[in-house]
Amino acid sequence: MVIRKERMPREAALALAMHGLFIFGSSVSLTFFNIYFLRLSESFALNLIYNALFYALTPLGFWIGGWFAKRYDRLHTLRISLILHMMFFVLILTLGDGIIEVYGAIALCQGLAVGFYWAGILVLLYDVSAKMNRVRYVGISTVMLTGAGLIGPLAGGWLIGGSARLTGYLYAFGLTLAVFAAVFAISLFIGKLPSRRRRYLLGLTGAMARRNPQWAKLLGLWFCTGFLEGLTLFIPALLLYEVFERENVVSVALAATSLVSVASSFYMSRKGTMERAPVYMGACSFGIALGALLLSGGTGTVQALVFLIVVACLNPVYHNTFISRFFAETDKLPLKGAFRIESVVLYESLLNFGRVVPLVVLLPFADSLRAEALWIAFACAGALQGAAVWLTFRKTKHSTN
Repeated sequence: MVIRKERMPREAALALAMHGLFIFGSSVSLTFFNIYFLRLSESFALNLIYNALFYALTPLGFWIGGWFAKRYDRLHTLRISLILHMMFFVLILTLGDGIIEVYGAIALCQGLAVGFYWAGILVLLYDVSAKMNRVRYVGISTVMLTGAGLIGPLAGGWLIGGSARLTGYLYAFGLTLAVFAAVFAISLFIGKLPSRRRRYLLGLTGAMARRNPQWAKLLGLWFCTGFLEGLTLFIPALLLYEVFERENVVSVALAATSLVSVASSFYMSRKGTMERAPVYMGACSFGIALGALLLSGGTGTVQALVFLIVVACLNPVYHNTFISRFFAETDKLPLKGAFRIESVVLYESLLNFGRVVPLVVLLPFADSLRAEALWIAFACAGALQGAAVWLTFRKTKHSTN
C-alpha cells in the first residue's frame, strides 16, 4: 500500500515525458521505415541486410555513448543521439530513393543514434527510479510508452495513407524530425548528474562477473533474447503489409496490438513480483514459440493477427521483467551505481549482436515472407529463449529470489 502512495519525482516524470515523445516520434515513421525501404528496394533480402547492419553497428553507439555518459553526463549522450537522429531523417528526406545506394552509411547513422540514445535514456531511467519500486516504475513507463507507440503508428498511417505514392512517408519523417527537436528542448529541463567515477570501467567486466556469477548469466541471457527480438522488431510491420498492402490498415492493426501490450503491462505493474520473474520470462518465451505454430499453415489475415496479438501480449512482459531483474542484480555488484553505465552498454551490445543472428539465418529464405522459414524462425527463437531462461535461473533459484 505504501508503494502506491509514492509520488513520482519531478525528474522521473520529465524523463517519462521525454521518452514518451521520443517513442511517439519514432513510431510515427520508423514503424514504417522498413516498408518504405522495401518499396524502394523491392528486395526483402536487402531489408534483412540493412537491419543486420543496423543491429551490428548499434553497439558501437553504445560503447562510445557509454564512455561519453561516464566521462561527462548521460544528458549529453542523449542530446548527441537526438542530433544524430535528426541528421538521419534529414538524409532520408533529402536523398529520396538514393538511400538504397548508401544504405550502409544510413545504417551507421541510425545505429549510432540509437546506441547513443539508449545508452543515455536507460541510465537516466535507472537514476530517476532508484528510490521507487523499479518494477512499478517500469510498468507505469511501459503503459505510457506503449500508449505513445499506439498513437504514433495511427498518425503515421494517416499521413502515409492519405497521400499519393511515397509522399506520405516524407510527411511522417518530417513530423518525427519536429518531435525529436521538442524532445531535445525537454532534455534541457533535467538536471545533470555527473558520475563520481569518471573512469570507463568496461575492463572490469570479468571481475564483476566473477564476483556475481548470476549477473554474468543474465548477460548471456541478453544475447539469447536478441534472437527473438531481432525478428519481432521489424517483421510484424512487414508481415502486416504483406497481408493488407495498405499502410493505414497496417497502422490500425499495430495500434490494436499496442492496446494488448498496454493491458498486459498494466496488469504486470499491479500484480508482478520480482520473485516470480523467471516464471514470467519462461512462460512468455515458450508462449511465443507455441504461438508461432499459427503461422505454420500460412500467413493469412487471421493467423497473422492472432500471432501478433500473442507477441504484443507476451513480449513486453518478458522484456520489462527481465530489465527489472537485471537492474536489481546490477545493484548487487561491488561497484553498484558506478557500474550502471557499463552494465547498460554490455547488455544492449549483447542484445543487438543476438538480433543479428536470426536475420543472417533467414537470408537464404528471403524470397518471400510466406516462406516456411518464418514461423520456424519464431518458434526456434522463442524455444531457445525459454531454454536459456531455465538454464540461467535453475541453479540459483533459491539464492537469487
